[in-house]
Amino acid sequence: MRYRAVASLVVVFAMIAACSKPAPQSGDPRARAAQPAAPQSAGLPPSHGMVMTTTIVITNSGATNLIGYRVLIGSTGEASFVSGDGPGNATLPAALFAKLKGDVDAAKPLSGLPREVSCMKSASFGTSTYLALGGDRTDDLTCPGNDAEKALKDDIDAVVAFLKLRNTPRSEGKDLPPQNF
Repeated sequence: MRYRAVASLVVVFAMIAACSKPAPQSGDPRARAAQPAAPQSAGLPPSHGMVMTTTIVITNSGATNLIGYRVLIGSTGEASFVSGDGPGNATLPAALFAKLKGDVDAAKPLSGLPREVSCMKSASFGTSTYLALGGDRTDDLTCPGNDAEKALKDDIDAVVAFLKLRNTPRSEGKDLPPQNF
């Protein structure tokens, strides 16, 4: 029971540090003490501080002049994301999450997907996109080399469109916080 409480606090603090803007606080210490406690972690989307082995992680590297993005999708379709435009949370539509989960399961092991072709990309301006689950990660899915990679890329494109993510120009955004996993 004590471990669960500590773990919940770790998740809450990690979310505050990595994904959310602090709420305005009153200067009066008594007012701060009277604020309600943070909610338990059961209903929260995955955070950047603690990633479960069931969390699907989508990472876009960005490029020289572009900031990438990171999306963490929990086992119920709740997503936590951060991009150069800032952090956010959303719940994926059930059909989109089911398709993504089915395509990830069909592609396992992700690191073992055969690479039939690769594409030419600019070293300075090309981005790379990866999908990971637990300790298993795909190669760059920017130019899929087989049907399983194509399905995953299409799923990622749909998730990115739903969450309205983009590669933000560095002049317009803020760098991502470091990965803690």
